[in-house]
Amino acid sequence: MRSRREDLSTVPSRPPAAASGSPFPRPRDLLRVGPHDGAHLPALRVAVSVVLPLAVLVAIGHAEWAPYATFGAFASAFGRGLGRVQRLGMQLEAGALLVLVVVLGTALSAAALPAVALVPVVALVAGAASVVADVRGWNPPGPLFPVFGLGVCAFVPAEPASIGAAAVVSSLSVLLALATSLVGLVRRSGRRALAEPGARGVGRPVVAVDLRRAFLHAGVCLVASLAAGLLSVGLGLQNPYWAMVSAVVPVVGRATSGQLLRAGHRLLGTVVGLGLAALLLVLQPSAVALVVAFGVLQFATELVVARNYGLALVFITPMALGMPAIGGGPVDVGALIAARGADTAIGVGIVVLVLLATHRLRSTPASDGTSARPV
Repeated sequence: MRSRREDLSTVPSRPPAAASGSPFPRPRDLLRVGPHDGAHLPALRVAVSVVLPLAVLVAIGHAEWAPYATFGAFASAFGRGLGRVQRLGMQLEAGALLVLVVVLGTALSAAALPAVALVPVVALVAGAASVVADVRGWNPPGPLFPVFGLGVCAFVPAEPASIGAAAVVSSLSVLLALATSLVGLVRRSGRRALAEPGARGVGRPVVAVDLRRAFLHAGVCLVASLAAGLLSVGLGLQNPYWAMVSAVVPVVGRATSGQLLRAGHRLLGTVVGLGLAALLLVLQPSAVALVVAFGVLQFATELVVARNYGLALVFITPMALGMPAIGGGPVDVGALIAARGADTAIGVGIVVLVLLATHRLRSTPASDGTSARPV
């Protein structure tokens, strides 16, 4: 299987066309849908990795640990388009970071720190994770999953005893994701594919890593997420990490036009997704019904995320808003929908301003500062 350097999970297969010299994408690019590109198998892997641990937690009466399991399971989303061994290596790296942020977030929550103190920590992790993702060539790129995982676990109430549970549950979920990624080896065709040089990671091409661009990405992520989180806290919103996630999601890729397109997808896709989330939550589904719904939504997300990120947000949003309900906690649907919409607008608005303010700086080609590494 050939290795792909482009991010097959989060950005269009071709950069959006923009007017000459303009950082803005064309409006019709918002509606462009890329090719299917064999998305059903990766989608199935990720959906199984997410649903199985959730089903186990509901069965044993610990649905409150659902965030720990979910973010460990998201390791399965990494490495799409790579050979099995390459994919496994990337998932191990990403999984280790996801376990780390889940445990850190749970510890911060147990310490009962105020929101204004948590926001800078999440912003620092956003910058650091952005550098790691760029330098290691992670696919999907950027700090989305680490920021989301840290934010959720830091703002969900937890006791000191929850720290150990977070470490164990998230680690087991990563192991399940890795096992799911290798399930194809039970077939003879899968074992034959593993013997191919590309599948073993032998003779991989050397790709230059633009360290200047990596640190610029990190700076944008840190500044935009910090500003978005603090503004959310200042406005009295309860989940400022939503604004912070929205502020880091667009900061991938090389062109400002593509980043602004992604920001538009984030905003418009969330708005439509809020309607679907409201329809789901007003039905007050049981934990079992939510697990089934999450499986369907996760599968749909992975089917379309590489084709149109805005369309993927339609399915991602109900899962994000349904997480508190799966633990059996009370959910004020109206307040939840309004807060999510406000936080998304805050994060997208701020990152657009930062991207435009830094457009010339980020568009200047680097004369040096690159290093070569295999991918």
